[in-house]
Order: sequence, then C-alpha cells, then structure tokens
Amino acid sequence: MVKHNGRAGTHTTLTDAARPVAKALEKKARVSYGQINARVGARSLSIKVVPMEGGLKVTVVSKGSRQELHVYGLSLVEAEKILKDPEFSNYHLNVGLE
Repeated sequence: MVKHNGRAGTHTTLTDAARPVAKALEKKARVSYGQINARVGARSLSIKVVPMEGGLKVTVVSKGSRQELHVYGLSLVEAEKILKDPEFSNYHLNVGLE
C-alpha cells in the first residue's frame, strides 16, 4: 500500500473538470496528472475509471478537453465510492473494465 497520499509526478496542470476529481482522490491516494487533450467533442462531463497495472486510470472528459489521471494506492471499489459523492453528480461515471 502507498505510504503517502497526494500528488505524484511533476506535471502540475489540471483542467477545470479534472481538478475536483483529482483533489478528492488525493485525500486517499497518490495521483499523477496526465496529458491534456484539447478539442474533444464530448457533450457532457464524464469520469471513466479502469484498472491498470499497479493502480487505476481515471479519465475525465469535459466539452473541450480530456485528461488522464493515474491513481495509486486505491482500489476500484474505493475510487467508485469517492466519485459517487454528490459533489460529482453532474459527471457521468463509468467504472470497470476498459
């Protein structure tokens, strides 16, 4: 299990949509901010959580961008519980296999 919670890595930029997601997950796990892809044609906010080797891949999509977060030290069930909080009620949540 991870000894420290918070941010991992050196990339410091978060999209407006990914910021609350990352901050909530950082309370219980280590989160590495990934690359931001612009010009995404999404119609609504969404969060997709899938397992990856050693952690979870969390993809946050908004109307104009997509950002991937890598989360370490948190199970799929724990991440789902955090992201089902009313704070994220305006996000469509997908949890499971890729």
